Formats: sequence, structure tokens, C-alpha cells
Amino acid sequence: ATEASASASSSSAPAPASVAADPSARSRSPRGRLLKKRRFFRRKSSRAPKENFLVLPQDGFEGEDEEEDEGAEPLPELSLLEQANQCLEAFPPQTGQARELLERALEAEPESFEALDTLGVLLSEEGEAEKAREVLLRSAKLRPEAGAEKFLYLAQLSAGAEALGHFTRGASILKAEFEALKVAAEAAGAERSTGTSSSSSSTGPPPAAEATAAKASVERRLAPLRQQFAGVQASIAELYMTELGDEADAEDKCEAALAEGLAMHASSLELLTSMVAHRKIQGCADDAKAAALAAVAAVKSAIEAAEAESDEDDDDLMRPCVELPDEEAVAGLCRHLIDLEQTSEARELLVGLLERDEEDLRAWVLLGWCHVVEKDPETAKDCVRHGLRLVKQHGGESDDFKPELQKLLKKAQATAAAPKPLEAIEEENE
Repeated sequence: ATEASASASSSSAPAPASVAADPSARSRSPRGRLLKKRRFFRRKSSRAPKENFLVLPQDGFEGEDEEEDEGAEPLPELSLLEQANQCLEAFPPQTGQARELLERALEAEPESFEALDTLGVLLSEEGEAEKAREVLLRSAKLRPEAGAEKFLYLAQLSAGAEALGHFTRGASILKAEFEALKVAAEAAGAERSTGTSSSSSSTGPPPAAEATAAKASVERRLAPLRQQFAGVQASIAELYMTELGDEADAEDKCEAALAEGLAMHASSLELLTSMVAHRKIQGCADDAKAAALAAVAAVKSAIEAAEAESDEDDDDLMRPCVELPDEEAVAGLCRHLIDLEQTSEARELLVGLLERDEEDLRAWVLLGWCHVVEKDPETAKDCVRHGLRLVKQHGGESDDFKPELQKLLKKAQATAAAPKPLEAIEEENE
């Protein structure tokens, strides 16, 4: 996609091919680079509990009668699967204990597809790909008509046509769940609205307000399924741009996947970013820019919604949390923006990433490329210096960014009066 956009562009900007490189993805296949960190389902434990939650004392309140009510029924004992889910929903997740409980559950009931699904996802996220694949395939054989999650994880553990088959199956299940939930939620909302209007009083809310609240409630329940379905369609489109790109009708099928996803979720960052890549491959620079700017608007809207939620007192515990856009997805969009010379938009998003994590090496590298395209070599070299400090401070995987910093420095120095080697800048940092 990057090479196509470079050939279609007639500007004098530096070769965008160097911008799109991601050192953290070097050892992965093209599809792996695109899909490895895509998460279709987020567990409750992904966010820390709010600090203002009331924490009850373990021993009860002072003066509270410690004797149990003799007439009260004992709480039902949790199953092994329920205990495992509690471990996974804890903060931080207790994955080791959850795995042990799931294995015990499967010893007692080998054909429990729920336990198989949960264990397969856990193994996948723990990096045990072969074991995860085996467990998830067992579950898929037992219950192929339900449970989209297992098919989406299987897709990311597979390649080519097999991955496409799993993605397609997962998308079909998600769409069926979406339609069923939509019908049920709308019917419940209509029933509640009718009941309210027939027994309305002067103290109750007006019917219009009730209808608005009911519609918002339906949308909150549908939103997660919209997002998951959009992510699957983006993955299918990316398959047709990479591993399945040699198929005769790959372009049409890629277009169809994008259209189907956008019909359900028109502001999906993943879909719009995939649309940008597809338009660049086609050599349609103007359409690629339009899609990229639409993706920028989607990111800003999501950030505003998340910030608005954090400023409110969240008394509705059933309302889904609004999450900030995924950092990797935003960085991928910024690469496209830089390739398309939309550097002011890219810079704004990158600064936002650095406000969330000032040690994000990927963001510093991309910010440096922004300044190279804007012919501001000195500021680009400042980004290189900061990146080198972080590489030296953290080491390990951070060292993978050093070649990219070297490439960025060479581009920055191409217009400088007195170029300095990377070693000289490292000495200046010290």
C-alpha cells in the first residue's frame, strides 16, 4: 500500500516507504503485522476500578450484628467455570489460577464448550498458540453455530483461506446476534414506552424523553457488536490486501468487506484505516485522503466521548465503558497520514499518544517523520535524540527501533548543513 501511494504521489516528500516500517513487527508475517494486536473482545479487567468506588470493610460496619440470619438461604456454590471467570475478571487477572480451574472443569466435563472457549482464549493471549488452536478447534466442532469469539481467535492463529473461513464464520454469528438483540431490545423498548404512555402521570418524564432514553439504551447494547463486526470485516479486507491478494477477485471482495462493515459501523477506525490502505493500493490518492480524514474525525470523536465519560459520575453500572482508541490503530493511521502528506493531522494524533505515554517510541519515530516531510530537520533530530534516550534507558525490544531512528536521522540530515552521525548524537545525549 505504501509503495502504491508513493508511485501515485507527485510531491517531493521523502520516500514514504520508510515511514510505514514498524520495527516491532519485523519478525511477523504481513497479516500478522496487521492483525496480531487486534482484540475483538475486551475483558472487564482491562480497566482499573475507579478510585471513588465505595469499598466496604471486610469485617462489616461497627455495631453490625455478626450473627447470620438463621432463616437465610445459603449462597449457591460457584462452579469451576464461574470461579475461573471471576479470576479473569479480577484486577489484575489471576490467569494461573483461572487456567487450573478451567482444566479441572474440563476433566469433569470434557465437552463443555464454554470452558473450552474460555481456556482457548486464555491460552491464545498467553502466547501458547498451538495449544490454543487445539482447544478452540475442539470447541468449534462441538458447537459450530455459536460463540463468535472462538472463530475470531482461530482466524488470528491461522493463515490464508483457513483464516478467511474462520473470520467469515465469526462475522456470520456476530451479525445474527446483532439482529436478534436489535429486535428484542426494540420490542422491549416499545413495550416500555407503551406502558409508560398509558399510565403516565404529571410527575413522570414526558413520552418523548422516555423514547429517547429507550433508543439510547438499545444503542448501548448494540455498540459492542457493531465494533466487533467492523473489526472482523477490516480483518477480511486486510487478508485480501495481503495473503489472498493474488486471487482474481481479491479487489472486489476487499471492497465488499469494507462496504458491509461500514454499513453497520460507519465511523469504525479500523475499517476507515483499511479503506485508506485499499485506496492507496488502487492509486486513488484523493479518496485515500478523504478516508484518512474521516478516520481522524472518528478518533477525535472517540477521545471526546471517553473524556466526557470520565468527567461524569458513572452511576449506571450497566452502561458500557467508552474506551480510548487503540494506540496501535492510531499509529497505523498516522503512517498513512504521513504518506499522504497530511502531517498536521498526524502530528496532532501523535502528540495525543505521547500525552498518554511519553515513552511511546513508535510515536516519537512517526513524529520525527512528520517533521521530515514538513522540511523541519532540526525538530526531527530532536525526536531522534529523545528516541535514543528511550532506547538506551529501556533496552531489550526497544533496540529494534534503533535502525529506524538511524534511517530517520539520515533523512533529517539530507537537508542539514553539517550532518552528524548517529554516534555523535548519542554522545551529545550523554
